[in-house]
Amino acid sequence: MKAQAFTLEGVMASLLLLVVVYTFFQSSLVISPMWSELSDAQLRLLAQDALKILDNPDKVDGEYVNTTLQGMVSQLDSSFEPNPEFLYALERITFPANYRLELYWVEIEDNKTTINKTVLVNNNPTPEAVGGSRFVVIEKDDLNDNSPFRNNPAIPDPVVFEVRLILWRP
Repeated sequence: MKAQAFTLEGVMASLLLLVVVYTFFQSSLVISPMWSELSDAQLRLLAQDALKILDNPDKVDGEYVNTTLQGMVSQLDSSFEPNPEFLYALERITFPANYRLELYWVEIEDNKTTINKTVLVNNNPTPEAVGGSRFVVIEKDDLNDNSPFRNNPAIPDPVVFEVRLILWRP
């Protein structure tokens, strides 16, 4: 009889300790983010994933695929308009979010380094917009003949581009 009482007492003590530990951790840790932070994190992850999906440095028949970051950048001319196949793929991946697409590159002239920027898709983001970026490296020989980067001596070869994708909810 005494053994059963000690066993019952041990079980009750362990359950009491479990409740105390559970209550302590539940009251002192914030596990879930606020709703606005959660959507920002989802959009930031969507931007990074979209750029990762579109990044494909492999060539087919000596050319980059039109729907890739490399294909889009290598086909740019002085109008800086991305090709329609790339825009279609980007819109399918980022739907229903709105987006803005920017391109950055470095020019070195007279030992002075300048970071240049152009906006490829000029939509106006909201204050809650978030972004992601990806670096793309392309040899000058792989750029379009009409590319403003190809014959520019201030741009080193290979050319390193940063593609920034800014997303926001409509």
